[in-house]
Amino acid sequence: MDSSESVGPLSLACRGGTISYGALKCILSHRQDPKKGRPLPLVKTEITVEHNVLTPMRDGTILRADVYLPEKVIPIGAMGATSESGGFPTLVCRTPYDKSRERDAERYRGLASNGYAVVVQDKRGRWESDGLYRPMYGSQFDDAEDGYDTIEWAAAQPWSNGKIGTFGYSYPSWTQWMLAPLMPPHLVTMFAGGMGPKTTDWEMGGVFRPGRALQWLLGLIAPDTQKWLDEAQGPTTIDDYDAITRVANREKWLWFLPWSELPLEAVGGLRESFHDWLRNHHKDRFGFVGNFSKIDLPVHHRTGWYDRLIATTDMYDHMINEAPSEHARANQRLFIGPYTHANEMTRVTGDMDFGPDAEIDWVELATPWFDYWLKGQQNGVMDGAPANIFVMGANRWRREETWPPSRAVDTDFFLHSSGGANTPSGDGELSLEGPGLEGPDSYVYDPRDPVMSLYLANGQDGPFDQRMNAHRRDILVYQTAPLEQAIEVTGNPVLRLHAASDAVDTDFTVKLIDVHPDGTAINLCYGFQRARFRNGLDEPTELMTPGEVYEFDLKLLPTSNLFKIGHRIRIDISSSDYPNHDRNHNTGADDWQDAELRPARQAVFHDATRPSRITLPVIEG
Repeated sequence: MDSSESVGPLSLACRGGTISYGALKCILSHRQDPKKGRPLPLVKTEITVEHNVLTPMRDGTILRADVYLPEKVIPIGAMGATSESGGFPTLVCRTPYDKSRERDAERYRGLASNGYAVVVQDKRGRWESDGLYRPMYGSQFDDAEDGYDTIEWAAAQPWSNGKIGTFGYSYPSWTQWMLAPLMPPHLVTMFAGGMGPKTTDWEMGGVFRPGRALQWLLGLIAPDTQKWLDEAQGPTTIDDYDAITRVANREKWLWFLPWSELPLEAVGGLRESFHDWLRNHHKDRFGFVGNFSKIDLPVHHRTGWYDRLIATTDMYDHMINEAPSEHARANQRLFIGPYTHANEMTRVTGDMDFGPDAEIDWVELATPWFDYWLKGQQNGVMDGAPANIFVMGANRWRREETWPPSRAVDTDFFLHSSGGANTPSGDGELSLEGPGLEGPDSYVYDPRDPVMSLYLANGQDGPFDQRMNAHRRDILVYQTAPLEQAIEVTGNPVLRLHAASDAVDTDFTVKLIDVHPDGTAINLCYGFQRARFRNGLDEPTELMTPGEVYEFDLKLLPTSNLFKIGHRIRIDISSSDYPNHDRNHNTGADDWQDAELRPARQAVFHDATRPSRITLPVIEG
């Protein structure tokens, strides 16, 4: 298949041609066969659920799982439904988020109705499971051994045929990657996503993300730890947290300073581990890097352009290069859509409608993968180039042989102005021509009045019209003239920024934006850099000399977008994006335990000797 061929996300090979994604949806939902115009045979599946099934670990700790079982299945031949005898292929998900949540149970029932035993377990110390909970941001974990024991326990049950797959997104994906290097004998494949190889992939430039991190920590993790206290001082369930936040607390914890003094009402039994995380926020704790050579498994990697953990692409890259066998290296698949970290694949996100091809049901995406690896169905799910990406703007799927596409050409777009690039109505320009004698642009970053993030209510990234921030003079705007030819940008942009500050430490941010002819300005991806970590998170922190010009490389998250004729390519440069990233206090102190806030005057240079520029990976032709 040509790497530039446009295909649906699940275009499956079959005799006489392909089955489109729409046809596959009809088949999986048991509607009329669109190719032959007659009703399909029905799969009649009754689901039984056994709650809080005891799953013993090697150290004697009891974890508890809900088990979804297909009670009765009538096979329909080509679909390969499992017989009643011999047990079912089994899917395992280990989660910290309360296995009984109804919004997730629908998916578990969907998998079971397609002929799978589904095991969903509260991980150690969470909800109904015994033991001590050790958070994923910590330094000690039980998850590798617990995952191994759970896989082998499931394989030994009478309702299992011994072929096991794992699934889950975000934290449940992390639990998969933790157990994978131990290679449980009955584990066949993984369906993972929303997780990067390093703890620091959660953030950018070594900076805490209070918007999502506090919602996650205080709303999804802390309530269950209130039971560790002598007396609960805050909400004890996820629903209670949501209700209290909506009515009483609103977003008050976002503005609390310093973080180190958050009360037990907010953090419950996590105070000690939370402080440890803040102190070591720029260090990797996961230990995934170095373990990929032990993982001999086919993996489906799923992420989205607006997923803050799109570093899932790095998991894919590690596996295709470091997995221990050709079998594993050749059987990695990457799937990137116009989605957020919210684990939903919808056509409408934020202010954008990406069209009908973006609307995908999770069960319908996962089932063919497991049918191939656990049931042996030759359904074509492994055919074609391994990377399946959604090109925004064009709103179509395309297969690529490599990620990022090797055919992309790095192209420099230089910053220009006459010193007045503040706001979209300023004189900032972006062009292929290098700069000459040009003065710098400047602005004041005040952490008491940061540029506010435009994102979803759940703290996840999303596409939003940036005109809501158009009045702010602490945003420098550089944009091209309306394009006379369409330009596709697919890959990892990088901003080379020459800048100075009168503070000893500060932040710089950049957003890549698609400006539509009507002025709508949709963010695509962004980068963030804390000055003290400019030489890398592994290097000693180094404060700045006020007034000295430094060179910063801001690596933006990857994207794929077609800038159409008449559109503009734009970048916004500032020093805050709150609460998506924590405010730099500009003092040089530890911001997590420092309450002082100081303004900083910033200068961005773009002249012949200091040519600030953004390098975009352009797909030619």
